[in-house]
Amino acid sequence: MAAVGAATVALVLSVVVGHATSLSTGTGSLGAGKATVSRCDSDGFTVVPTVVGTATTVSGVAVSGIASGCAGQTLSAAVNNGTTSSTGSAVVPVGGGSVSITFAAAVTGTQGMQFDVAIGS
Repeated sequence: MAAVGAATVALVLSVVVGHATSLSTGTGSLGAGKATVSRCDSDGFTVVPTVVGTATTVSGVAVSGIASGCAGQTLSAAVNNGTTSSTGSAVVPVGGGSVSITFAAAVTGTQGMQFDVAIGS
């Protein structure tokens, strides 16, 4: 059975290499153009996990220190504990300030848990 698996991998690799060698190269460009993206908050913001009860389950995040220039934009947050992940979002209020985001599903807290937060229109 291992020989069949190895033969399949070798066949797939040879097909991929065969197609790659037939690609032409040129000086064309890839992409849809350029755009300048401005920041709405130049000094960053604070993110604090929302913990459910006395357990280590994280149900969302509280984000504070958001600049007024971010008003009306979407603040997105994601959490990942290495096994489970979840996301949520909220709109930044007029004047900026603070936003609470509830994740779609609560995630068990672990050491090394990762939070990602971004503001975009």
